[in-house]
Amino acid sequence: MIKGVKVLLDSVDKVRDFVDITRSASYDIDLISGRNTYLDAKSLLGVLSCDCTKPLVLDIHAEIEERREFLEKIEKYVVA
Repeated sequence: MIKGVKVLLDSVDKVRDFVDITRSASYDIDLISGRNTYLDAKSLLGVLSCDCTKPLVLDIHAEIEERREFLEKIEKYVVA
């Protein structure tokens, strides 16, 4: 499981594209907003319901190779 990768999805188009990418994954991916708010990263409405003006933290439930592949796909949304 990878925790701590931050993504910024500060527009509806970015959220839509990000959710499309996550839906292609066979494993669970959560976004953490704030301290304890976990969102299903595959849910468009769920992601849109949070404050997308601030970075969200990814929680990827996958094997190492799957994690690497996924992070390559979402590279344009990853922030420091």
